[in-house]
Amino acid sequence: MNRNQLKLSTSTDIRINWIAYWFFLISVTLWCFLIIAAPILASLKHKFLSGIIYLFFSKVCHQIPERSFFLVGKQLGVCMRCTGIYFGFFLGTIIYPVVHRFRPDWIPSAKLFFIVLLPISVDYLMNIFRIAQNTSISRSVTGFILGVMAVYFVLPGIFAFANNLKYSKQMKKWEQVDARKTR
Repeated sequence: MNRNQLKLSTSTDIRINWIAYWFFLISVTLWCFLIIAAPILASLKHKFLSGIIYLFFSKVCHQIPERSFFLVGKQLGVCMRCTGIYFGFFLGTIIYPVVHRFRPDWIPSAKLFFIVLLPISVDYLMNIFRIAQNTSISRSVTGFILGVMAVYFVLPGIFAFANNLKYSKQMKKWEQVDARKTR
């Protein structure tokens, strides 16, 4: 078999996709766990650990108290909109294999991407232009919609990356074999 005959099998693609999926799901679960862990740790007087988590999330969220949910009397690690996005992303990750069957060739359209951005954009722009004040519900729901749908754009890229790594490793092996043969 030579390099031109080398092709990934569908079963290999699916196995790699499942491994990538589980790694991804564990990562997303940990991210959401930390959002909830910050206020719980703060309420239990673990200020150092909760402080590290709040500091970590301050790099991705403004954490304005008036725009945040509270748990056990303490602010979550991120604001309402980010909470919606991240927990929507978590739910989207869980339901992805049920709704979509790990087809390695499927990538959502750019049109769908803009449709998904529409609710959160309208909510944000209506507030900016003072047409309507956004609320905790509008922030969290529009974030949740974006989060659920974002998975369908992120996971196909992760699957393609994981499959390309496997393909690259196989190609390097074939190149080494070819180099030995030419010596």
